[in-house]
Amino acid sequence: MAWQLTQRRIGYSPGDMDAYEAGEHTPEAASERRRTWLPASRLLALALWRAAHDAGLLVDDVPVTRALWWMGGARADDLFTQPLPPWDDGVVGNWARVQEQYMAMEDAARDVVAWHTMAEAAESRPYADSDNTMPSPVMLLGARCRTIAAGPYQDGKPPRWQAAETFASERLDAAFVGLRSGLWLPDDDVRKAAGVLHPTLAAGPDVESPPLPDGHSNPLWIQRLTHTEHVHTTIRSVLNHYDGKAGLAAHSPFGYALRATLAALADILPTATELERLWAHRGGTVGQWERARVPRALRQHVVALEKLISELCCLTELLADPDEQY
Repeated sequence: MAWQLTQRRIGYSPGDMDAYEAGEHTPEAASERRRTWLPASRLLALALWRAAHDAGLLVDDVPVTRALWWMGGARADDLFTQPLPPWDDGVVGNWARVQEQYMAMEDAARDVVAWHTMAEAAESRPYADSDNTMPSPVMLLGARCRTIAAGPYQDGKPPRWQAAETFASERLDAAFVGLRSGLWLPDDDVRKAAGVLHPTLAAGPDVESPPLPDGHSNPLWIQRLTHTEHVHTTIRSVLNHYDGKAGLAAHSPFGYALRATLAALADILPTATELERLWAHRGGTVGQWERARVPRALRQHVVALEKLISELCCLTELLADPDEQY
């Protein structure tokens, strides 16, 4: 996976998280983040890249704790040997500067690993109640990044995707209310667009995309994610096709609901694409692959989006049939 993935998402630390969760959005907290935690996360990113490179793994598949081998562990002397990953354009500094600061950053970088290890144990605990047949998987970098992407910004807060999903659901509810009350009278363009959308929404995940392994008949998580991508593409195509039609304008009930749903689904598209690439290189059983790479926070996101798709499916079903009784 991309080297930038490591740098963008793994830079969370006890000090950084505690400060921001406590509401310490102060100049001092921001300065501490720039001075300590961002440089430490860059060091950690290098250690994770080095671990993946050494083991011949995708960066996504490297165990997070393996970084400790290169930061004060048995492989510490090899951390800055060539080759090194490219330094990002536009970012101040270079690997020589990071090496100069190594001693000052090592403890902070190791603290980041410790924080993620404890957080992962707490967040994965419910699996022990529902599935005792498999041991807990090793904490892979990609899965941990996906947990961060699908989880809350702060402990005890809603997931970061929930606002968009809630807003879309509210727009769908408003369309239902308008339709059933007679305050909204959909035109032919709306009904035609709904008729185009409905089959995709009603079909559910395609069990042939990607193909199911032998012995599996129900949709896998990867297929559920692929279906979400497909729905997003279909909605976008319908909006593009009916662009300029009053019934699907941004301010119309149906147009507003479709655009809000499109925005909610877009949140998960990078993760879906990422997992599709990993699926092509999978090893082990399907259950092992899913446990290691589709974390609980991401599954909750998928389920919420499927509920949203179901709501849109009901709306398009009512719209597609002019004789349907509301």
